[in-house]
Amino acid sequence: MIELRNVNITVGNGAFRVSNVNMDVHGKAIVLGPNGSGKTTLLRAICGLIPYEGSIKVDGFEVNEVVNYLPLACNLPEIYQMAMTVSGLLEIFEDLKGVDVNEFRRILSRFNISYESIARKPVYGLSAGQSVIIRLALTLASRPRAIMIDEPFENVDPARRSVISSLLLEYGEEGLIVTHELDVLKSFGSMDAYLVIEGRVYGPIGVDKLLNSGIVEGEVKDALTIYINGKPYSVVEGKGIKFTEMGSLNRLYGLIG
Repeated sequence: MIELRNVNITVGNGAFRVSNVNMDVHGKAIVLGPNGSGKTTLLRAICGLIPYEGSIKVDGFEVNEVVNYLPLACNLPEIYQMAMTVSGLLEIFEDLKGVDVNEFRRILSRFNISYESIARKPVYGLSAGQSVIIRLALTLASRPRAIMIDEPFENVDPARRSVISSLLLEYGEEGLIVTHELDVLKSFGSMDAYLVIEGRVYGPIGVDKLLNSGIVEGEVKDALTIYINGKPYSVVEGKGIKFTEMGSLNRLYGLIG
């Protein structure tokens, strides 16, 4: 279980703040929001990479009191800058996180990538799409209980997005999957979703319900209310600007005008 209580995160000398977050995540959930909304900042705090106020617990352990908690793994880019080559990264994560080399190879093969073809490649020389896949494979290859996955669909073609969706359903008993992409959500219909807008977290709301809903201006009784530029909007089934028509939450501000 992932528990957040009264969590506040301040970055950039106070220039940006994720405020008063309370979450109880059983199993896996989706975290949605436009770029710059605070969703990756939230994930960094949960992974113990930046300080926070309040309480964040994974499996009952306070994150800022545990070092290298093995059952938790994440794919945040800063964690994967400790080696020059892919093979060097694999060796490090084999020692640090118990990554199974054969499992890593099997995951790569799902993308029709052979380990031999990328082993000697410099990490900085990988394409954006290759980097996403390599980081995801390293994250999952230790078969962690809790997975924290940031933007796994970015810069990846549609066929490989389907493989990524399958892997995220197969691996991990609990965790958070962060994305701004809405067209990938159908695979995760049984999960809950949280919306992160301007440093505030709203939800949970079922992914299936979200996909049948739209955004309308104002507060609607019994609907999830979010605030955008200080104005209230509600997530209402069958009405408003449909989430399925947005494609990406990066279009949110342009659509509500």
